[in-house]
Amino acid sequence: MTMNAAALLVAALLAQTSPMNASPEAKSKAKTMLNEGSALYQLGDYAGALEKFNQAHATYASPKIWFNIGQANRDLGRLDDAMAAFEKFLIGASDASPEAIADAQKAVAELKPKLGQVRIECQPAGTEVNIDGKVVGQAPLLEPIWAMPGRHQITALSTETSPVVETVNVVAGEEILVDLKPNAVPVAVQTETPAPATAIRLPLKENPYEDFSVAQPKIHKQPAGWWLGRKWTWAAAGSTVVFATTATIAGAMMQSKFDSLRSSCGRASPTHTGCGKSDIDSVNSRKDIANVFWGLTAAAAVTTGALFHFEGRAVTVAPMAGEATGVLALVRY
Repeated sequence: MTMNAAALLVAALLAQTSPMNASPEAKSKAKTMLNEGSALYQLGDYAGALEKFNQAHATYASPKIWFNIGQANRDLGRLDDAMAAFEKFLIGASDASPEAIADAQKAVAELKPKLGQVRIECQPAGTEVNIDGKVVGQAPLLEPIWAMPGRHQITALSTETSPVVETVNVVAGEEILVDLKPNAVPVAVQTETPAPATAIRLPLKENPYEDFSVAQPKIHKQPAGWWLGRKWTWAAAGSTVVFATTATIAGAMMQSKFDSLRSSCGRASPTHTGCGKSDIDSVNSRKDIANVFWGLTAAAAVTTGALFHFEGRAVTVAPMAGEATGVLALVRY
């Protein structure tokens, strides 16, 4: 069964589930909304379909409707909302058709490696927790929240404490533990991209579903220490040393040749007959080689400094312009 067919199937099976305190009128109204949403979904209007599915669930809280909501969110690119919806469907709609359950399980398996999770701890109980301005629940939050990779702002709002705001960087395949401290000083509005909050990264918990398995993503650990994780920095530093050594050798060879000619045919010579063109070209070629390697040394040194500052950091590098000067060999006859 395809995912589109399964969306229509959920509406047809709505009658199998009867939420508590739901009237027949509410069920009928929700079924109409589901049919309208399924029609919009088939036409590719996923936003319109999602609105209808949410309205249907608010009218008649059948767990099967989470399947429709998950599909629409997935096709709108809201992978975190889609993942949460599919999980609610699998937990609450155990009496759904095997085809629909299989489709939901497949969707979870495909979405899981693309998302990260945020486990939020905060006090006191009843504190409202928001991620990027969207309410995700009240403390205590027993389960981690699925989130798209990237920066997210987490806010805790309570009548008993000042607002608490933390900004974290979510990585696909990782779980971040965020502890929102109570009674924090209100955070001012930031005009620049905030630095990520201190967080503890934990492996994602094991798959809660017994009838299928999902391979756990490999967790990447950033090495500790300022000297580690800087592969390109040390490569540039090594190049600086090599270029400087070569330039020094070329300069020494040039100076040796120059002194030899100066004493044999140059101004220091008793006869001062003048040096031949080939001899002068030999000195100039050594000078040019030395200058080239001094220039490469300067460029490598600048690159080393830049890499040392930026390598291993999650930053956005803006275009830069600058210049560097090196040591140039100079010969006067």
